[in-house]
Amino acid sequence: MKKIMKTTTGTYHGVMDHNHVDFLGVPFGYGRRFKRAEEFSMAKFGTNEVNKMHYAVHQSVQPMQDDALNQDDKISFGENCLNLDICTPDVDGKFPIVIEFYGGGFLRGGNYSKQMSWLDHQSVVHVVPNYRLGLFGWGVVEGGDTNVGLSDQLMAIQWVLDNAQSFGGDVTNITLAGLSAGAKSIGALMASNSMIPDRVQKVMLFSGGVQTIRDLETAQKVSERICQVNKIKSSKDLFNLTDDGLQLVQKRAIDQHIATNWFGPVVDDDLISENWSEKLLQRLERTHFKSIISAGNNELESYKDMGINHLENDVLTDLFGENSEILKKNLLPETYSKNDFVKMLGTAMYRLPARRLAGLLARVPDAEVYCNSTTVFDGQHGGIIRYLNTPAAELNIDYRKNQQYLLNLLLDFVVSGKPYEEEIKYEWPLFDDDRLVMELDSDDLKSISVINQRYSENLPWQSYKL
Repeated sequence: MKKIMKTTTGTYHGVMDHNHVDFLGVPFGYGRRFKRAEEFSMAKFGTNEVNKMHYAVHQSVQPMQDDALNQDDKISFGENCLNLDICTPDVDGKFPIVIEFYGGGFLRGGNYSKQMSWLDHQSVVHVVPNYRLGLFGWGVVEGGDTNVGLSDQLMAIQWVLDNAQSFGGDVTNITLAGLSAGAKSIGALMASNSMIPDRVQKVMLFSGGVQTIRDLETAQKVSERICQVNKIKSSKDLFNLTDDGLQLVQKRAIDQHIATNWFGPVVDDDLISENWSEKLLQRLERTHFKSIISAGNNELESYKDMGINHLENDVLTDLFGENSEILKKNLLPETYSKNDFVKMLGTAMYRLPARRLAGLLARVPDAEVYCNSTTVFDGQHGGIIRYLNTPAAELNIDYRKNQQYLLNLLLDFVVSGKPYEEEIKYEWPLFDDDRLVMELDSDDLKSISVINQRYSENLPWQSYKL
């Protein structure tokens, strides 16, 4: 099988992997401190480099994160991390493309550790780009650009559009998929002012939507807080730190907090407008992109081991800031247990935003929105991805068929946009006026109505506010 692809950023030799070809660490852009991505150019390294064969057989530089501070780590981390990995069935084919944006609270992750390995070795091209994290990608800093990480993601999508034919991808059949911060990134991309996402046909959002699109004031206050903790006079001084120095400054400020919502896309009236929800609906009306939106029924179940005082006094405000009380008031009964409180946190973080986003998209006539509520792995955050990634031999024998049914539904959506499982004659229902969703248990899947599960329309879209 052919293992070479010629792209706009160079010619690359891949490696065989289970009858597929992997290209690892292919550059698509440059990352400069607090500046939006610049397109990668092999010509900068000399005329001989343009046509030279480059071996894309090892992981390349990964985004800066706390693991970079571990001197024993064999992984290379750095700010200039804009590369992507590709797993393709055949470079001469024409297969649906899935671009995966990883999760990790906008603080950790990279293509060195794929979250959706279930997509590899299928009849699809699986692409995983890196994007910058934390302050490097999502900080609002004096003298810096906004939405730097979002620009990385847009450049990666553009690279795929420009080079799909070189690695066996069908440029007319592109799906964006993401877990958690990856899903939140995709929500922001589809709500952005960029025209690049108009070329996307489908999105799959697992435990994420548009809830981390933040107002500019909140984003600035996060940067100011980090500077204050580190006794740095101005955020402009962050330009002068080394990669490790900037990571240490961030770590020192957030180490004792759950900073899941502190970073993310920001309303800058450039890439993202104040009326982003209107922009999102306009894109849907214009392109008719299709959506799968999934959330667990107890997303933060792992918090059950924390004390109730810590949950009420620290965790709640870490996650929601000034929005804590309105969410607590609307989502909790007057008398509640710790388990009730933990479930409320998961609802506010993931289940509520998923349901509201689905409802927003469903306003557009003929919108194709498919929703999923899952109880696998106790309905925990990322449980559905863990379920899909688990080798069948390691699953309870009663769960194996259901795992395959779910996989078939998702792959059917990627290929055709119509999730249908032939063996059990199951058609995933549209989320429309009847508010039908697919309920996924480890050993069963069925359609249920959530029309009676209503939330106040006055709740904020933005999770974390300062």
